[in-house]
Amino acid sequence: MKTAFNTMMKNEAKILPSILKIWKEYPIDLFIFYDDNSTDNSIEIIKEVLGEGRYIIINDNLDTFNESHNRQRMINVSREQGVDIVLSIDCDELLTSTITSDFGKFLKIYEKQDMWLYWYNSVNNTITDYRADPQYVNNFRSFVLPLTNTGSLDMSQFKYHTPRTPSVGLPKIHSTEYGILHLQAMNTKYYAIKQLWYKHHEFVHYGHTVEFINSRYDPVVNGLNFNPKKIPDRLIDGIDFDVKVFDGLEVDKGYLKFIHDNYNEELVTFGKEYL
Repeated sequence: MKTAFNTMMKNEAKILPSILKIWKEYPIDLFIFYDDNSTDNSIEIIKEVLGEGRYIIINDNLDTFNESHNRQRMINVSREQGVDIVLSIDCDELLTSTITSDFGKFLKIYEKQDMWLYWYNSVNNTITDYRADPQYVNNFRSFVLPLTNTGSLDMSQFKYHTPRTPSVGLPKIHSTEYGILHLQAMNTKYYAIKQLWYKHHEFVHYGHTVEFINSRYDPVVNGLNFNPKKIPDRLIDGIDFDVKVFDGLEVDKGYLKFIHDNYNEELVTFGKEYL
């Protein structure tokens, strides 16, 4: 059974060395990246760490970001490469230890069921705490695609926060024993600035009203009140990640500059101290 990671990226040079050091030890056959016109040395890092033959990098040189296009392209390339199961993983995510230690059993589940994994969002500058505030209590997401039973993304949905994965034609179940560790909120400053960038980006490029944008983002961000809980030790056994990699990442990605250039006071309903 051939497996692949599908990962979108743009200017991830600060975080990729730490992430790829862990990813390269996973029993994954192929890493497929969609590069959204990176201007740093992200591609060089991938080539150096993963080595020839284990990665494919796609770039269609689009003028604007189109998430559905990017994710569907990676799925299409995965099919062309004879991949059986895709894991749709972002550059700031890791697999729980329970997946990597029992990978064969984990994959076999997807022969008959569409298992949605718990999305453990690390907070408090540590991988051991995860957010459990109201929007994240039942935080199950679709990350794994058994391609034989997987459909296609709606290509008309080109804006931010379109579904990460298309529908899977199998009975759905949920798991907290197998999960994905999401690291972006690990550093509160980075998380706050990234969410404020999303808000300003939607206001500038999509013409959404302040009221509409705030109604979408503010319940999710929850005023940066994460109600943290401890991740069970078995899920993070052997995993170590240095939160310092997020220092300055918001500058490298241009988030701060964009916010400053297009600043709208009404959109800054949290995290003003970080601007």
